Amino acid sequence: MAKKAYRVRNWSEYNKALTQRGSITFWINEKTSKKWHGVGTTKQVRGRPKIYSELAIETCSTMRVLFGLTFRRCQGFVKSLFEIMKLNINPPSYTQICRRQKNLKIKLKHNVSGSIHVVVDATGLKIFGEGEWKVRQHGYSKRRMWRKLHVGVDVKTREIVMSELTDNHTGENKLLKPLLDQYTDGLIKVGADKGYDSYECHEIIGRRDAESAILLQRKSKIKKHLSKDGPPLVRDEITRRMRKVGRKQWKQEVGYHQRSLVENTFFRFKTILGGKLRSIILENQKIEVLIGCNILNKFTQLGMPISVLAE
Repeated sequence: MAKKAYRVRNWSEYNKALTQRGSITFWINEKTSKKWHGVGTTKQVRGRPKIYSELAIETCSTMRVLFGLTFRRCQGFVKSLFEIMKLNINPPSYTQICRRQKNLKIKLKHNVSGSIHVVVDATGLKIFGEGEWKVRQHGYSKRRMWRKLHVGVDVKTREIVMSELTDNHTGENKLLKPLLDQYTDGLIKVGADKGYDSYECHEIIGRRDAESAILLQRKSKIKKHLSKDGPPLVRDEITRRMRKVGRKQWKQEVGYHQRSLVENTFFRFKTILGGKLRSIILENQKIEVLIGCNILNKFTQLGMPISVLAE
């Protein structure tokens, strides 16, 4: 069957959004420059007062992630930018950015509110190790290390509303509850692939009065029959429905195919920001990923393509 062709309906607005993504004044504006230096405090705190504010360190870290800079290049980039803007402001040194980055109090920023339909998944991010060519020639290498990025994406706005970075040994189903706890405005539906198929995950979603759209393993069995006391298990109810209408019809009923939006988010993350972490320390890696998610949400808020099937 021939591949279906789509066309973008809002190309003019989307083109402006793509251009705005690279605007320096969008990321460093007048408000940011006014809050560049630290504010004194009346509390007795050990050590010398901070010269640069948390916002300044976060801004420099954002530039580093957005443009793929090293710490030294980031310092030079921000310094040259202020010179062009004719502002008498100095950037933090590369050692200050590196040292203070892990202590930043950064929250995941999005414009989502109210009850939502969220889709969750995880992907791997490289840290260091032999190159792809050497691994392809000689096989698996013990030196290669990965981190696993777990996210939850709102189906309506396509913004990331949940994010967590773990080692590559942490299973997806173990992170479902901490992820869902990050969003407190309520859930309508939670979609995920078979990696989240466990009785615990389905019950976690059910206790939040949300519908579970997690795909079951094939030949799933019923654990608790209706004749037994107590309410039926969420996973058993899905199994009964699948047996009645089939897997294909169930997917259409719950909107399972919208899970592709989280796969598209991972594609955008790795295409725009890269699939390799630049930081070595885990605390810095978590901040780096959180900044990356905020950047991606900013891009989404600027504008996304509206695609329709070409006639």
